[in-house]
Amino acid sequence: MISFTVETKVTQEEKFVPHVIEPSFGIGRIIYCVFEHCFRQRAEDAQRVYFAFPPAVSPVKTSLLPLVSNSPEFRTKIQELKKSLVRAGISSKVDDSTQTVGRRYARTDECGIPFAVTVDNRTLQDQTVTLRELHTMKQIRLSSDEMVTLLKDLVSEFTTWEAAVEKYGIYVAAEDTQE
Repeated sequence: MISFTVETKVTQEEKFVPHVIEPSFGIGRIIYCVFEHCFRQRAEDAQRVYFAFPPAVSPVKTSLLPLVSNSPEFRTKIQELKKSLVRAGISSKVDDSTQTVGRRYARTDECGIPFAVTVDNRTLQDQTVTLRELHTMKQIRLSSDEMVTLLKDLVSEFTTWEAAVEKYGIYVAAEDTQE
């Protein structure tokens, strides 16, 4: 019932390397990872959250905030600044709502806009604006022409915020009342 035979058989080894094919090729996961990586909370107030996008990645680079929204002089100055920023290739958003500047700063932070330009009464007198940075919340005061150049350098990472603060100094709004 049983028979044994001796055979010589040549076989080739077949190797199998397991792998996984990821069926999702959309950009949604990449954007989600960027959002998760850039999400922050302020240490002093857990309710204040923001996105810490690098300026080069942020879709909107700066917001323009007039202190008085219904004034024709302020609207004209904001439009001038907006045109200058567009010419320099810097995206911006105008927030001329009636809320306080602090709330508009918080809204700007939540959107991940790295810089905010404030136009106030002093701007109409001497053509200077206040530039605020998202992470440190520190402000500097400089001429509107210098602001466009500085923003371009900050977004392109040719300079740092620390260098700008060193050059222009920290601006405190109470200085206007002391002059």
